[in-house]
Amino acid sequence: MARAALQRSLVRNLEPVFYNAQVQARGSDDYLLSQIADVCRWYAVAGPPTAQRQAAALAELAEIAAGRTDLLARYAGQSLTRPTTGPDAAVHECAAQLCITAGADMRLIEWWSREDHPRNPTTTNQRHSL
Repeated sequence: MARAALQRSLVRNLEPVFYNAQVQARGSDDYLLSQIADVCRWYAVAGPPTAQRQAAALAELAEIAAGRTDLLARYAGQSLTRPTTGPDAAVHECAAQLCITAGADMRLIEWWSREDHPRNPTTTNQRHSL
């Protein structure tokens, strides 16, 4: 009993140190992106998904994104900036393709695939205009 109470106390006191409220908040962009990333990696790691696995992945992405094609584009674009060689290259490409098939905003994918951009794509910085 004492051990369980100690673990609960540690989690309650240490989690805020490692995770700020913005990241933890369900529905925040960072939370939704982490969910999108999990789904994409889960289905992409086994190689190109079968029609059944792709349909399952697309259904999960549709539920998570709930019309947020900008988040799908962000993850797809960031996946495409990963190194194009090595064992994970195909996984990143497959993950990006899942987001594209799920309806990612194609205009934003290119923007997010650039490495020198501010966090918000609507910023009026001329160098990063869409």
